[in-house]
Amino acid sequence: MSIILSLSEYQGTVWAAGPYGLFVVGEHELIPTPQPQERLTAACALGDRILTGGAPFGVAYLLDSADQWQAAWQEGADAAVLTFATALDYVDSGLILAGSEGDGVLRSRDRGFRWEPSNFGLRNLTILTLAWAPPMRADAWPRWQVVFAGTEEGIYRSPNAGLGWKRSESADAAYQTVAVAPDVHTSGLALAGTEANGLWRSTDGGRSFSIVETAPEQINALVALTDAGNESCHWLLSDDTQLWHSRDSAVWTAVADSAAALCLLEVDGRIYAGGENGVTVLSSAGLHVERQVVNSELFN
Repeated sequence: MSIILSLSEYQGTVWAAGPYGLFVVGEHELIPTPQPQERLTAACALGDRILTGGAPFGVAYLLDSADQWQAAWQEGADAAVLTFATALDYVDSGLILAGSEGDGVLRSRDRGFRWEPSNFGLRNLTILTLAWAPPMRADAWPRWQVVFAGTEEGIYRSPNAGLGWKRSESADAAYQTVAVAPDVHTSGLALAGTEANGLWRSTDGGRSFSIVETAPEQINALVALTDAGNESCHWLLSDDTQLWHSRDSAVWTAVADSAAALCLLEVDGRIYAGGENGVTVLSSAGLHVERQVVNSELFN
């Protein structure tokens, strides 16, 4: 099976990564791309380069101008990288965060060449998910750069782009996915999904979370879907059997005839759902399946 754990997009090209390799998501099939990790867990596409996370290299990168992959420098860290999160001002700042399997949050200010731990305030150093909040208004003061980290024991919030962390008020649990509303700085809405303790919802910008009673207990993937023409959103999550949809993030209903996903990504009005059988592409408007994309070579 072409299991997909991570999805990333840059300028219309969608990349998928998982234990069977790195792929470009084509119209009808997953197109394999050579990469150096023996255990591939994440990919991050960034214009003139692509990064992979996993083991044995932690982070590896390939530049458009190069023929070979290179291992990034990780100062004081050698754990596998599980997830990436690119700052929304990446073009100017070069800032990327990575969540590692035991060395906490790694931070790069040079577009992924060099990484160093940034763990002040963290109590647990296995980072399962990272998610940036949208930028604050240009006239806001102070103009915080908010990012969230989900660990094996709690959800953490950083107001300063990952330099320092404070644990949010929430249950002790393994938080494996986070999604942030596009209007979070006014609505305060953010969601965090756990491995076995349900969905948690914040209305104060991620400082505290409370349980959502209508959601499933296991949350494998979560995404805020944009509504055209305004800053509001609706929401989609996956448990271990199917997709669930919500307009207000508080009341959830199962999506009929849907399959489970391990990662979700919205691109130009479509939802890419990576799972145990490749990538399913859905319309974000009607949540109906448009096509299934698999690597047929795996089944020969």
